[in-house]
Amino acid sequence: MPSSLEKIDHVPIQSIQIETTSRCTLDCISCLKSVYKKSWQEREMDAPLFSRILAQVRHEKPAVHLQGWGEPLGQDDFLSFVRQVKKADMSASFTTNGTVMTENLAESLMATGFDGITFSMAGACSLTQDKLRGVGTFERLCKAITTFASVRARYHGSGTRIAVNYLLTPQSVKELPKAVSWCRRVGVDTFATVNLSQVSSRVQQTLAFIPSKKESNQYRFLRIRTNMSALFARMELKMRPFYPRLLPVCNKDPLNNLFISATGDVSPCVFLAPPVKNGIVWRWEGLAVWQKNFVMGNVNNLPLKEIWTSKKAEMFREKFKKRKAYYDERLARVSFSMSGSVELETAIGEIKKYFSSHPPPEQCLACAQLYGY
Repeated sequence: MPSSLEKIDHVPIQSIQIETTSRCTLDCISCLKSVYKKSWQEREMDAPLFSRILAQVRHEKPAVHLQGWGEPLGQDDFLSFVRQVKKADMSASFTTNGTVMTENLAESLMATGFDGITFSMAGACSLTQDKLRGVGTFERLCKAITTFASVRARYHGSGTRIAVNYLLTPQSVKELPKAVSWCRRVGVDTFATVNLSQVSSRVQQTLAFIPSKKESNQYRFLRIRTNMSALFARMELKMRPFYPRLLPVCNKDPLNNLFISATGDVSPCVFLAPPVKNGIVWRWEGLAVWQKNFVMGNVNNLPLKEIWTSKKAEMFREKFKKRKAYYDERLARVSFSMSGSVELETAIGEIKKYFSSHPPPEQCLACAQLYGY
């Protein structure tokens, strides 16, 4: 029977998302916080716990992303956390809504030598974003991005990358080319689209850009314009599809990644551990699924490696492993010949049939991430 230390080599942790705080400076209607205000738990990770987590993964050196359900820059120890990650020779990045960025803070962040900052955007103009995130949020975000980009420019040769995560809604998707154009002008390195894949209210359902059919000519033209805009700027573009994809494992990839909440709870991903007391409702394809947090263990009680290799964690990953193994093996048999397109169509049909009898873990059934959104 292999020990936990031996098993971890066979199931490597490639990335850890650590929640420094669930306190947020905004109250976006697209966020769970707006739906569960009364039961929302404001929590912050303390310095000893953070140091203990890093000590337990110092040999594996996974990438560390400091962000959960709150604004990470609002955590008092945040700069210290980033320094610790870099001192341990790991990649450090985080996502921010841009509300607290200043020139002094940007200077302090650059001094840590961290690897990447991602700004969250929900439209290419005030009219669109402010409806979701509050009056003045778009203007503050633009100022935050330009301020940080200006400070970074003074650090010649810096490896710190600036990214923008752009939330797709039925309105914001129309502004994609405009958003890409603005980002390329101010020095953004990567532009990525994200979907409101975790919907918990009827209002949020109207905001989710999740077409169930193949993209229309209108959306295809938008995609082409967006790609051309990024190409001319030599800016990396990561654009989610405008229609569902056949995926064996979701984009969060719980086979190699995990999430640790501010209180030390370890979950496969951030969406399975929101800071809500009594569970939440996920809405997907006409269904309303009530779900409690799925926690594999807590690092205050058990070493992270024991949690990662526990029976509960292995059983969760096993369903995804089987789906991925079948998916990879079946597509590998599709030839690059004249009959390849027919073989691919047959393979897709067989994969769909296999997936119908081999569903993902029940905690993931109402998640649009599983379909590429």
